[in-house]
Amino acid sequence: MTRTKTPTSPYLLLSITMVLWGSAFSSSKSVVEHVPHSVAALLRFGGAALALLMVLALFGKRLGGQRRTPPGAAGRAALAGIVGVFAYNGFFWGLSLAPSLDAGILVPVMSQPITPPRCP
Repeated sequence: MTRTKTPTSPYLLLSITMVLWGSAFSSSKSVVEHVPHSVAALLRFGGAALALLMVLALFGKRLGGQRRTPPGAAGRAALAGIVGVFAYNGFFWGLSLAPSLDAGILVPVMSQPITPPRCP
């Protein structure tokens, strides 16, 4: 198996991730001031789904797109996505009631107690 070297720096990708993650709370707060939180969630997650489908269409073959997945993996992934979207929709509802600074502190801090431990 031959590994191809990607020309993108991991530091560049990490920087982009930090900017997107850090700006999510303040930009989401400004969005929920103008539209209902359910519409904001639809725009965010629908846009993300379309972006990921475009990435898959463009780079799917280069990323090893023809691998077989276990039979129940697609169903479990869909269920996790649905639960994640509906659970995260509560974040938008909370943003309509609280300052974005509170959400920027609470969401990262609460991810540890909410996430179940991984058993070896």
